[in-house]
Amino acid sequence: MKRYQMAKIAHHFSEYVLNPIPSGLWHQAAPIEGTRLGFCDICGFYHVDPYPDADYLAQFYTSYEMPTAQANLAETARLLARNLDRSATVVDMGCGDGGFLRELYALGFANLIGFDQSPGLERAQNLGFGYFFRASVWDFLDEAEKRGGIEADALVMVNVLEHVTEPLDLLRRIRRLLPAKGKLCVTVPNDFSPLQRAFLKTKGHLPWFVCVPDHLNYFDFKTLGDALGKTGFRVADQSALYPLELFLLQDLDYIANPELGPIAHQRRVTFENNLKAAGMVDVLDHFYGTLAAGGYGRDVMVVAEISDASHV
Repeated sequence: MKRYQMAKIAHHFSEYVLNPIPSGLWHQAAPIEGTRLGFCDICGFYHVDPYPDADYLAQFYTSYEMPTAQANLAETARLLARNLDRSATVVDMGCGDGGFLRELYALGFANLIGFDQSPGLERAQNLGFGYFFRASVWDFLDEAEKRGGIEADALVMVNVLEHVTEPLDLLRRIRRLLPAKGKLCVTVPNDFSPLQRAFLKTKGHLPWFVCVPDHLNYFDFKTLGDALGKTGFRVADQSALYPLELFLLQDLDYIANPELGPIAHQRRVTFENNLKAAGMVDVLDHFYGTLAAGGYGRDVMVVAEISDASHV
């Protein structure tokens, strides 16, 4: 199969926050010498410089799985569900073990498709619903291009966009292939957020949320919205996740003392579970939507629509 050749995009960095990226922020891989992290004026968000080459990333992801369970799946599923009919066909790009589609299935969705390259795909294929197959994002888009477009009502990228090289190129390609009324649901970590910046200034830690080579791009609510706007989308709805940085700013410093991490995690879970047990999921979602409006929350979660036919 002929591989899609990504456009050569020029980059200009007004600020390098890590030059080079310290070895302690490289996870599951040896550092690539000379790799920096900065804010690119062309792209409009933080990303590594230079991006790793395709062969390096292909090798890295051969055995890669998410290092921790994803905490945003149920919340993201409810966000998408309030913007989509239950009869819709949903494709999860980079579905992992199928956790997100399992949440959608529980909400009454039945036309569910997912693909991935990770070992978790085998577990997804044993869930008993949907259709799961092995492919990369680029394989999927290549095939969609041959068919003349993506045959789905919604595409989902849960914790995908931070992993790819040249995400603007990927978003433009999706925009060209998505049906006119199609939805794009995206979640990314909310990085270099105001609360994180406050903690970094106060405590002087390295930015603990940087983890390369798996996370190559770092978005917040504004920069993700700008990236979608540049590529022909508009944000139609958004939500967030509990801002764990609140604990850091209350001196529950789980960065300096990792044994405190499970305590912070359990407090977040308890907060959510108590609201759910009270039958007040709507209050929880409104609370997270309010956080999103201010740019707060640990994750950025958006549903986007096509906005401008000229962005192709």
